[in-house]
Amino acid sequence: MRKLIVSTYATLDGRVDDLQDWTVPYNTEESAQYHGKLLENSDGLVLGRRTYEAFAHLWPARAGELPYIDKINAMAKHVASTTLTDFAWENSHPIAGDAAEGVAALKRAGGQDLVVYGGRDLIATLAGQGLVDEWRVLVHPVLFGRGRALLPDGGARTDVELTGCEPMASGVVVLTYRAAPTRTGRIS
Repeated sequence: MRKLIVSTYATLDGRVDDLQDWTVPYNTEESAQYHGKLLENSDGLVLGRRTYEAFAHLWPARAGELPYIDKINAMAKHVASTTLTDFAWENSHPIAGDAAEGVAALKRAGGQDLVVYGGRDLIATLAGQGLVDEWRVLVHPVLFGRGRALLPDGGARTDVELTGCEPMASGVVVLTYRAAPTRTGRIS
């Protein structure tokens, strides 16, 4: 079965929105290498509507700049949206019906890994259904002080196990986790 990998940016205080306000200074050659390596074993993206629309506006215009951009433009894009009707970006496909059921079917269909970029609400839905196999959080050396957290208040508890920690020269740290059984215990 394919793995579903969430790759997202976060500030040190856990904010994941308003990316244009704090990520740009950290878009380095090293971060481009990260995305290239992430996509090496992936053949599909899973995107929510807002992320899809932003990417469809950004990436086709940047074709030829970097290998990972060309890979994103060519690979299958599976879009969770009940309102989007324009799937003009190359190799884009709507996820019919329930997003979690559609992604579960994609995982069972075989192929290489699937990568979820952005899409806090979509990530919360997929995490709540136990569909996320791996989390890659690029923690930026910024305290932003406002914005939305990776999961909304009331989201399902998700325990994870650290499997990797890669610091970049820019100060960004890539933390990699895999799904883990829920831990229980008490304070001694």
